[in-house]
Amino acid sequence: MIPVALTIAGSDSGGGAGIQADLRTFAFHQVHGTSALTCITAQNTVGVNRVDALPPAAVVAQIDAVASDIGVQAAKTGMLLNAEIMEAVAAAVQRQQIHQLVVDPVMVSRAGVVLIDEVEIATLTTHLLPQALILTPNRYEAQILSGLEIHTLIDM
Repeated sequence: MIPVALTIAGSDSGGGAGIQADLRTFAFHQVHGTSALTCITAQNTVGVNRVDALPPAAVVAQIDAVASDIGVQAAKTGMLLNAEIMEAVAAAVQRQQIHQLVVDPVMVSRAGVVLIDEVEIATLTTHLLPQALILTPNRYEAQILSGLEIHTLIDM
């Protein structure tokens, strides 16, 4: 039996991140990749030109469709974009009993640009992070979540 993983994230039109990168990673590890889109971006290697969120009900419908038929052994979140999507995803993950959950908090870009506001960070922290088996923040996200300054390997 081939394991099934669900990525719940945004679509990167440039193919370097988001759903596209997750599905390539799943395939490399011989895992059948399924997806639930949260937002669509217009981006390339230079930058992000536009981001459009999908309605939370559409995101949940994708999660439920995959989980009810194909099944999900593990899931990974990426860009959830807003508090409404975060709350809907957290509820769907709990309802579908997806216990093997990897949360990439996607709050700050690798360059240090904040992508979501304090309300959304609080929503992510209270609704989704408690369900995570594994959390994969970058350095800036780890600083926000821990309240600590991280500059060196020892700080990490």
